[in-house]
Amino acid sequence: MKRISLITESSARPDGAMPAYLFYQGTMSRWINTVIKFMECREFPREDIFFLSFNEYRIIGYEDIVEPYPKQKFHPRASHANEFARKTLEFVLSMDPLPFVEIHAGRTLVDPLKRLFEEHGISFRIYADGVPLGMKPSYYENLIEEEQDKRKLREIQKEKWDVLSLVKKQNHHEASEIVTRYSKRAHLYGIEKNIEELKALLGGFYQKQKDEKKAMRDFELLAGEEDGSGKLIHFLKAHESLADLHANAAFEEIKNQFGKSVAKYILLLIKRNYVLLMENKISEALFRTQIALMK
Repeated sequence: MKRISLITESSARPDGAMPAYLFYQGTMSRWINTVIKFMECREFPREDIFFLSFNEYRIIGYEDIVEPYPKQKFHPRASHANEFARKTLEFVLSMDPLPFVEIHAGRTLVDPLKRLFEEHGISFRIYADGVPLGMKPSYYENLIEEEQDKRKLREIQKEKWDVLSLVKKQNHHEASEIVTRYSKRAHLYGIEKNIEELKALLGGFYQKQKDEKKAMRDFELLAGEEDGSGKLIHFLKAHESLADLHANAAFEEIKNQFGKSVAKYILLLIKRNYVLLMENKISEALFRTQIALMK
């Protein structure tokens, strides 16, 4: 449901013309200052905020230019408040569909507005209802603080979804990106332990990768010396796992002919499997991180 906000004018006003939201602010208008700040902190649409002025019973847009006008010497009479309330009712009823109305005003105008809105089925909320004038700024400051806290929670939730969106393949590249980008804010997302686990696993993964690369260099160096014909390399290209090697009937012959190189190749496959095992552990840790982010 669309919402509009109705804010009473302030009595302390400047001597020059300016937009309404500035015109009604000032050092002597603490209550209205905090109401406006409350609007701004919620990013309330400016086109849906209106000031209520007893001067000619005007309903003034948030950004409309307001010229200085005389200050009232006396408190508005009940008859004036009733008339202004009826005009305000007509203003609200002219909207289609009917909006939800926030009322930020004093008792003089609130009472007739409440009665008329109830009679015509208009949904509304009276802010700071029953709060003494001197306490209204504190009331709105509390609302502002609550709104800022909610905004922080929404921002954190959005960031948590951003982290979740990074995990597509559950591999070490994604884990590294998450650790790099979000370690400093992990406590906000409730994933500090997960980040530390990923850091440790990544450290182990990179070490296993180094071990695999060294095993590859050692194998290639020895195979280059033993396998002048290329027979060994041709055989091994079709057998990239320990299971494949031992399942082939020709393996014993190759092993007898190129014993040292085959031993190096078996070590390479073992090191490669360690890398895969670490990748699997990282994948599992990323899955646990995803679950933690959804809480």
